[in-house]
Amino acid sequence: MIRAYSAQAVRDGESPLLAAGEPLMDRAARALADHVLARLRVEEQGTGPAASGPAPAGPDSAGRTSAASSSAGSAPARVLVLAGSGANGGDGLHAAALLRREGVDARAIATATALHEEGAAALRAAGGTITALADTAPGMLEELLAGTALVLDAMVGLGGRPEVPAALGPLLAVVRGSGSAVIAVDTPSFVDATTGEAAPDALVANETVTFGAVKAGLLLPGGAERSGTVHLVDIGLAPHLHAAPTVLRLEDADVRQLFPHPGRDATKYSRGVVALAAGSEQYPGAAVLAVSGAARTGAGMVRCLAPHAVLDLVLRERPEVVGHRIERADGGPGCIDLAAVGRTDALVVGPGLPADDPRARAGVDRLRKDSGTLTRGVLDAGALAALTAADRFGADVVLTPHRGEAERLAQLLSLDPDRPGPLLAREIARATGATVLLKGAVTLIAPGDGGPLRAQDDATSQLATAGTGDVLAGVLGALLAAGLSGPDAAALAAILHGRAGRRASGDGLHPLLALDVAAHLPGTIGTILAGAQT
Repeated sequence: MIRAYSAQAVRDGESPLLAAGEPLMDRAARALADHVLARLRVEEQGTGPAASGPAPAGPDSAGRTSAASSSAGSAPARVLVLAGSGANGGDGLHAAALLRREGVDARAIATATALHEEGAAALRAAGGTITALADTAPGMLEELLAGTALVLDAMVGLGGRPEVPAALGPLLAVVRGSGSAVIAVDTPSFVDATTGEAAPDALVANETVTFGAVKAGLLLPGGAERSGTVHLVDIGLAPHLHAAPTVLRLEDADVRQLFPHPGRDATKYSRGVVALAAGSEQYPGAAVLAVSGAARTGAGMVRCLAPHAVLDLVLRERPEVVGHRIERADGGPGCIDLAAVGRTDALVVGPGLPADDPRARAGVDRLRKDSGTLTRGVLDAGALAALTAADRFGADVVLTPHRGEAERLAQLLSLDPDRPGPLLAREIARATGATVLLKGAVTLIAPGDGGPLRAQDDATSQLATAGTGDVLAGVLGALLAAGLSGPDAAALAAILHGRAGRRASGDGLHPLLALDVAAHLPGTIGTILAGAQT
């Protein structure tokens, strides 16, 4: 699991090490230089740049990498450091000095009036040049970047704010237009290292080499889109991180540990029974999608509580589903009678239900903390619209809003609907007691018990199509029925659903249909459990 920390937690961890004279900057610069050398060597060998990805893969080795020497007769690769005045700029300048000693043409542009003195002296001693941005003549930046293989973004680090100074706007525009690859040093500049909030015109990095600890903002919306593949390097900070992480992210090893494996003596009941109140005359297909998500995630039994016409459609596609007929005319507080339905471990309510469908409010009542008969379930779509400000739940009930639904919930609960996603999810979770899964490019999970935020970045934009949320609700319901906690089930559902979407769309290359996502769930699960990358 990736554990990410606030900027203040990182500063607090660094403080005693710096006071003791530990050479943190030297370690960071060496690790950064080694990473750059390895990348240049790979590109020189014709295998292309390191692949970008959505999540950190864990600590990199800080061992010395052999020099990335240029081919015989060709000019050495050029690396350009955009160096600010603080420690982040010092990391970049020291790394540039090390690169020059390995035969790389490393230079720097000073983006502030002052520079880290020791870093600047090291680069000059190694024969490197530092040009003040204010001294660049028209066309000089374009010419310099035209011959640059790699840009190191070392303008601002932990103290960065989501605002680009006007004087730096033209420089960033030239970098973007050059097509040069960008490596962010510790964090992308002009991104809040704690919240992820980013300036719209901040550079988008291909990779981020981060030192000592993953910063929370690298995993959250805004920062995640600008960080590329995140590489964590060990500089001796871990034993001094005493604060709890503020953001967590599941990796494949966590999936292998959390995913419910049926034992030798398993039965359909021990694997978990999930009931879904889904589908209506207006949206009958939602029931098919939701039950397919649950069944293909490994639920022991899937029940569908729906009108006759919806059940006919469901059973044609999924004959293993157990149907329970509930007509709209049967509506009322008792229309979802779990005693009559039979054993149910988790209840999913909402996919394809209009807000006035009696199953929506009846399902909410079955899951309420004060009067419900079940403690595990999912409230999605129409069920979210049936909530009242007085409804309270336990952390094993998961609300699954998209941004618009979350804003409506916030208004219902007298919260600020314009808060950034991480804060909005946390506040809704705090107000309702439920775990909140806020859908988006980065899926955010705010535990109802107040634990660290989860942030999963496993999906593809091809999932932005009708019905995929219904599949996700079914996946989540199956995992809750198997006994996972609300936060774990939500994060696991997000990673399985996102990866299945990637498989169904050729890693985002072509469109998909929602039912394609459900069909790819078993293969996605099998690939992860086998220890391979999806």
